[in-house]
Amino acid sequence: MIDLNEIKDPSFLKSLSKKEMKELASQIREHIISNVSQNGGHLSSNLGVVELTIALHYCFNDETDKLIFDVGHQTYTHKILTGRASQFDNLRRFNGLSGYASYEESIYDVWESGHSSTSLSAMAGFLKAKENGEDIGNVVAIIGDSSIASGMAFEALNYIGENRKSNPIIILNDNEMSISKSVGALNKALSVMRSNKLFRKIKSGFGYIIPNFIKNFFYKAYRMLKSFIQHDNIFETLGYDYFGPINGNDIGQVIRTIKRAKKVNSPCVIHVITEKGKGYKLAEEDEIGIFHNISPFDRQNGKEKVAKRLNEYTYSEIICEGLFNIRKNHRFTVINPAMILGTKMLKFTKEYKSDLLDVGIAEEHAATMAAAIAKNNQDVVLLMYSTFLQRAYDQILNDIARQNLKVIIGIDRAGIVGEDGSTHQGIYDIAMIGHMPNFKICMPKNGDEAIKLLNYAFSQKSPIAIRYPRGKDVINLSKIGDEIIDEKWEIIHHGQNGIVISYGPDLDRILKIVENNNLDVTIINARFIRPLDQEMILRIVSMDLPILLYEQVVRSGSLFNMISTYLYKNNLKVNSITSMAIDDDEIVTFGSIREVLDAYHLGDKDILEGIKKMYEN
Repeated sequence: MIDLNEIKDPSFLKSLSKKEMKELASQIREHIISNVSQNGGHLSSNLGVVELTIALHYCFNDETDKLIFDVGHQTYTHKILTGRASQFDNLRRFNGLSGYASYEESIYDVWESGHSSTSLSAMAGFLKAKENGEDIGNVVAIIGDSSIASGMAFEALNYIGENRKSNPIIILNDNEMSISKSVGALNKALSVMRSNKLFRKIKSGFGYIIPNFIKNFFYKAYRMLKSFIQHDNIFETLGYDYFGPINGNDIGQVIRTIKRAKKVNSPCVIHVITEKGKGYKLAEEDEIGIFHNISPFDRQNGKEKVAKRLNEYTYSEIICEGLFNIRKNHRFTVINPAMILGTKMLKFTKEYKSDLLDVGIAEEHAATMAAAIAKNNQDVVLLMYSTFLQRAYDQILNDIARQNLKVIIGIDRAGIVGEDGSTHQGIYDIAMIGHMPNFKICMPKNGDEAIKLLNYAFSQKSPIAIRYPRGKDVINLSKIGDEIIDEKWEIIHHGQNGIVISYGPDLDRILKIVENNNLDVTIINARFIRPLDQEMILRIVSMDLPILLYEQVVRSGSLFNMISTYLYKNNLKVNSITSMAIDDDEIVTFGSIREVLDAYHLGDKDILEGIKKMYEN
């Protein structure tokens, strides 16, 4: 029995027998399940790669070796083997252990990314640095079967594959899942590889004992033989030596295959089959992705520990219900890039399967496809997280906004999201879309307003983005209707000593602070960030009171900037105007939403202080 808390670095693995490595895998798996059940986190993906990660660190434990994990959410075993097991009780907690790779935590975390499909491009950069003399050993990328189907990954595969003078090793971690089931033609090709027993038997029998110099000499013949035995091997077509598929949960088999691949002086792909959720039955049986990224849960039944109020739903569920209700009488298409579970669209896809298209991890493709559907006079809804929307900037600008096409974008996880940290905070979308032509941007203060804004979006003829947070609201979904809302701002509280402008569910926080402290201020719901309600702005100017804008976004491109620009252009003067937002040069960390807001001076105490300062004016 190894004390996981005593592990300093992976070098100890060299002294372990295969039996001891298997015992270590069981310990690590228990450690992960125990801590994720308490703190939440990415469970299934981490349980699936325990043996694979042990084998990788056994074979590549020199500090100059570079293990590049795609996305980085599956690095829990990697963190344990590099000396961080004792910190797991603070996993994803404020000032605790990150749920992703982190440069600040370890020299073994060589690439940070919370977005998929970047690892192969990063590999290309590491290889170039090595070629230029940097002290870099083996360069290895670990990427999933869904991530490798992304356009960015294909670009890197194409680039790396033509360099036959180096030995980059790509570990294709194939578990047939992204967050939920993998989709697309490449997934079907991988299925062929998984099932080709003849090829696997030939390789296990004598395929690997062919000397490298003979293999290189007869490289074309070798490729022809393998293509005859196994069709649809895209990797060999792109110039890679292909190893597999092998059992990625068999430490011995993975180690043997890696050792063989290290002897080949050309780019290699090792195709490993792993079981997502291995070791926890409920996660093993999960086919829709419940345990991909889960909140604290009860180990016995797998249910989340957070109590749910009557008629309480996430904003994702509310938007899904609104779309479901509209679809009863009006046909439209929903496009979703690998986020059906995250955006809570399971109910919709069960009833209207042909109208919800999961395009995989392909945000750019999703945006342009949505534009083309709209171009053909059909309604289309594009749903994705704010952080992933960033990846489709050019397509949204040129294919949707420039052409003034009616694409309804549901921006999920807008604002501070909490535990996932800097790569997932939804604070850039207003700055990104706010300067694009023709776009309207809005955010509901509650679930009821979310439904009305969704109905409004379908009544329009131009692109519109509806932002909604990672939060919940109480609403009777059985009574939602087809009422729409206009673009006007509304005053939700009257006062004489100042004006607070905000949007979204933050308004409820602000209202409670004002009422609990008997503050005499006006609160305005700017539910349309764009276009500005010019009539209301002129009314605000006439009130000659200090103004405070509160927003969970970066300040540049914020509503504050839009109002300030409008005032300047129209030579309008106000008493004073102050912004509470994220500074542009801040990298927002992880923790609970409340802790993160407090850390960046956007918490309840900061709101109270900001309002009181208006009294001083």
